[in-house]
This record gives sequence, structure tokens and C-alpha cells, in this order.
Amino acid sequence: MKKFDYYQPENLSEAFDLMEKFGETAKYIAGGTDLIVRIKQKAIQPDVLISLRAIGSLKGFKVNGGISLGSMALFRDIERSEEMRNACPALVEAVSVLANPQVRNVATPGGNISNAAPSADCAPPLLVTEAVLTVAGPGGERDIPIETFFEGPGKTCMDATEILTRITIPETVGKTGTAFLKVGRVSQDIAIANAAVLMMMEGKTCRKCRIAAGAVAPVPLRLHRVEALLEGKKVDQELVEEAGRVAGSEVQPITDVRSTEEYRRHIAGVLVKKAIQEAMGRAG
Repeated sequence: MKKFDYYQPENLSEAFDLMEKFGETAKYIAGGTDLIVRIKQKAIQPDVLISLRAIGSLKGFKVNGGISLGSMALFRDIERSEEMRNACPALVEAVSVLANPQVRNVATPGGNISNAAPSADCAPPLLVTEAVLTVAGPGGERDIPIETFFEGPGKTCMDATEILTRITIPETVGKTGTAFLKVGRVSQDIAIANAAVLMMMEGKTCRKCRIAAGAVAPVPLRLHRVEALLEGKKVDQELVEEAGRVAGSEVQPITDVRSTEEYRRHIAGVLVKKAIQEAMGRAG
């Protein structure tokens, strides 16, 4: 692996100064679980890594109706939090099946999202809860709806000098449930496909539906056709089956070393059906 210089600023201002000093030769690093792999694979070759680990303002999370999640919060802390599990079960489920306990001890939502892998497990739960991402740079802060954040595999709308600082998940209202499901080649593997669902129910009628999937398109994406199929309708097993079929046609998968396009279409539909049922059960 190529050698690099490592810096650990204590605040955002110091981090921005370092990035300005080293420019294109530098990369920010969060937990490092994804970035170091890419360096070993020679996908990227930075001369300088600027760690965000010591910046206190990026750590931790608060649940107060909605969720304010620091980009450097540790997955292990999210996974163990009963408050988080009650507030957003889908996100905790995604974190709990991400890699292995050793990785979750250092991995962060900021790193998982900023790396913009199509299979990022945090992305579908944040898409269905309509999270807002706060990014900061030398020019100040801006808020970005997560649906507009991803631009392609490994590419986001952030400038290279910007840092994802916080993830805000709005408070859910009414009888609302969320769920996340994933399929990998083996347990805790990178997803072949994943899906998250949010269902707001009034009796058996769906008043609001948000559905998202990952590893089945160039970016994690909302499945708007499936949402439109369910919203305003009484949800029975026949409609759930139709939702699965529409999901399979709406995704844009590829064949790669982990799976085929055909299997990804099939499993995306299966995951969406199961997640709809789980989310409905939790909405009651």
C-alpha cells in the first residue's frame, strides 16, 4: 500500500486549512473501513489523509422527536441505542447487518454515505425517512436532501473540500413504521440488494409510503412508482405482490461478481414485499 501522511485536526477549521494546503493530493477519512480498502486496491492514491476522528462536533446523536446524527457517530453506539431503535428501526437494522462487529466499532454513517457506494446500507433507510444532510466547507454550511446527494458510483454532490457533518431525520407522525432488509452472498457481506420501507397507515389504508433500494442501480434510489401504487389505497396481499413486481421492474441492476441482473431484480421485489409487510406491522 502506498505511504501517506496522516493528520488529525481537532476542529473543522483546522481540517479545512489542511485541505486547502494540500489540495487534490488529500482526502478526508472517517472510520477508514471503506477508504483504506480503496487505497489498498489502488482505486485512489492520496498523499495525505485528514482524519475526522478527533472532531468532537461530528460525534454522537440526539433523539428528540426527530434524530440529529453526527457524521462521526459510531455504528456500534447506534446499534446499541434503544432510543435509536425506537425512533428509526430501519436505520438500526441496517447498521446491525453492516460488515462485522469489529468494523462497526470504527465505522460511521458519514463515511458510509460519503463514499456513495451503490450498496451503502445506510442509504435506503435515510432515503425513506427523507433525511437532510448538512455539509460544511470553507465557504460555509448547506443542507442537502439525501435524494439529491448521490450522483453516481462513488460520486456525490459535495465539493472535495466539504465534509458531511450531520444527518437530520425528521420526526415521524401518525401510525408509521419502518423496516430494512438485505441480501448478501454470506451473512454481513456487501449487499447484493437491500431495501427500506416507511409506511404511514390509517387502518388498512396507506397514507404515506416511501420505498428505497440499494445495490440495484448506479446510486441508492427511491422507487417512486411503487410508492404511487400504494399511497391512498387499502393494502392487501394482492397489492403487496404487485408492489414487488413493480419494484423488480423499476430498479436498474447490473451483473457483476456478486450477482446477476436477473437475480437482483427478483430479490429486490422480494425484499420490498417483505419490508412493506414488516413496516405495516410496526405502524400498527
